Amino acid sequence: MKEKELNLEITKNQRLNEIITKLLTNRRIIITFVLIIVLTIIEFTTDFAEIMIGNAIELTNPYRPKSGTIWELHKKDRLANEQLEEITKALPDRKQEIPEINDLLQLKIKLEEQGTLQITADQFRNLYNQIPTRISGDIITPLDLLKLSHSKKWIWTKIVKSDSSLSFYFLDGDKQLLMDTYPSLSVLYTIPEAEQLHQVSLDSMMIYKGRTISAEMFFLVFDDLPNSIKLRLINNPFQLVKWDRNIQKVGISRYINDNVVTIGFQVNEGIYTEIYTFQASDFAVDYFIEKLNELFPELSLDYPEEKYSAFPDYF
Repeated sequence: MKEKELNLEITKNQRLNEIITKLLTNRRIIITFVLIIVLTIIEFTTDFAEIMIGNAIELTNPYRPKSGTIWELHKKDRLANEQLEEITKALPDRKQEIPEINDLLQLKIKLEEQGTLQITADQFRNLYNQIPTRISGDIITPLDLLKLSHSKKWIWTKIVKSDSSLSFYFLDGDKQLLMDTYPSLSVLYTIPEAEQLHQVSLDSMMIYKGRTISAEMFFLVFDDLPNSIKLRLINNPFQLVKWDRNIQKVGISRYINDNVVTIGFQVNEGIYTEIYTFQASDFAVDYFIEKLNELFPELSLDYPEEKYSAFPDYF
């Protein structure tokens, strides 16, 4: 009997311990859960408070005295940005840095005014092609110019005028020197003025006076001629390909010399005009004039005549 009572007492104690253990365990869970909730609330509350304080500080910034290291650094940074903007505004537009120079007369005027110019490679090529070949080679030889052009590095040309010479500096995109030349200053003033160059014309030459036609008239007849006649008129047709649209007028001499008739071409070479001549067969010239008069009867162009002594009177 006593043993049963003892066992019953032990069983009760064990159950009590289990209950107590469960309660303690659940209590830890509850406490942990409560702590998590409390910490979360505190965190959100703190963040909200920080946001509110930050907004309040930002709103009151304009009304609070601006002093301290941070304010000084901010002020210096703002002033530096303002100065940089002013400098940027003051810089000339890149397009305006390239002078508007399309002919040799403008080049002379600009050099007289400024002394130094920087132009593009294309501008230099355009000016170079306007300079008579007897002069242009003194500035830069055509072979050197071709080498520069084909290198694809040449971007700029700087021209400097001194009291006695000119300096040409051929530069790449980074303004690094590729080639330089130093022709005499007289080169610039040896180039004839545009007004003088334009006075050269076929109509001013006695052997062509009253015997000139437009390039359009010439090619309307020439293109339909047999090739054998074309080659007896122009022995180097490659020149016609080269000149083509630059041909202004064509003149046919009024005289025959040893079965040869001179044909003149007035060609636009930029701001100046050049006269080029071919020695054509008198037979081919007669054939050409016949077809010309058929197409343009209003011309009534006479056939060339024999007169040897007239050839010295070209001008």
